[in-house]
Amino acid sequence: CLGGELPWLQGAVNVAMQLLGSTLGACLLMAVFPCHMDKTKSLGSNIINHANYSILNVLVAEAMGTFVLCTTVWEVAVSPLSKAGALAVIPIGFAVFLAHTVMLPIDGCSINPTRSFGPALVSHVRGCAANDAAGMRDLWVMCVGPLLGAAASAGVAKVFRPLRKVAVAE
Repeated sequence: CLGGELPWLQGAVNVAMQLLGSTLGACLLMAVFPCHMDKTKSLGSNIINHANYSILNVLVAEAMGTFVLCTTVWEVAVSPLSKAGALAVIPIGFAVFLAHTVMLPIDGCSINPTRSFGPALVSHVRGCAANDAAGMRDLWVMCVGPLLGAAASAGVAKVFRPLRKVAVAE
């Protein structure tokens, strides 16, 4: 959508389906792990490690991780100059791995607001005595940071799009 490669309606449908999938996935986790067995107390919600990181630290980390992932996807899977083909999954997977390596101790590594939504919502309404409501409290950060990173990546892609068209024409 932001990068101009996907119609807005398709983007909205994709987001709705990802939110639904995230919520259904969290419901499956709830069915598998009773309250006393949920070691995260939040069905794996993304929660800020407030003991060591500020909200600004997490916003920057989420934006950075999402920027790296989205830019990698643009360059290896969307760009007409890419020769990666079916191998595009390898650098994309490495970008996800890199983001998780850096961000797991910070907030569990969201880099996708829809992934964070389901566990936060379902764990909040679940009603466990030991439920940690931090997933819902921190959800806005898991949305704003990645959206900033994705918007920055789309901006970079738009800046370089004219250069790609020239290179493809040659």
